[in-house]
Amino acid sequence: MVRKLKSKESNGGGNSKNLIKQAQEMQKKMLLVQESLKEKEIEASVGGGAVVAKVNGQKELIGIELSKDIVDPEDIEMLQDLIVSAVKEAMRQAEEMAEKEMGKVTGGLDIPGLI
Repeated sequence: MVRKLKSKESNGGGNSKNLIKQAQEMQKKMLLVQESLKEKEIEASVGGGAVVAKVNGQKELIGIELSKDIVDPEDIEMLQDLIVSAVKEAMRQAEEMAEKEMGKVTGGLDIPGLI
C-alpha cells in the first residue's frame, strides 16, 4: 500500500513536470512573438490620409506623417484631433495584431496581462 502511494505521487510529479515544461515552452514562444512584434509596423490614416500614425506591434508610436495641406495655423485644434484619432486607430490595430499573434501561441487562452 505504501508503494502505491509513492507510485501515485511519482505519476503526479511527472505530470507536474510535464506541465511545467509545457509552460516554459509556451513562455519561450511568447517571448519570441513579443520580439517579432517590435519589427512589425501598423499604419493608420485619418482625414483622407492627412495624418498617418505608425506604431510597432508592441504599441510604441514610431512616427507621425502630416500632409502639408492639413497644417493650418488658424485651425491647430483640428490637426491635434486628427493626430489623436490616427494614433488611437493605429494602437487599436496593433493591439488586435498582438492578440492574434499571441493567440497562436496560447491556443486562445486568455492570460491576463499577457499583452
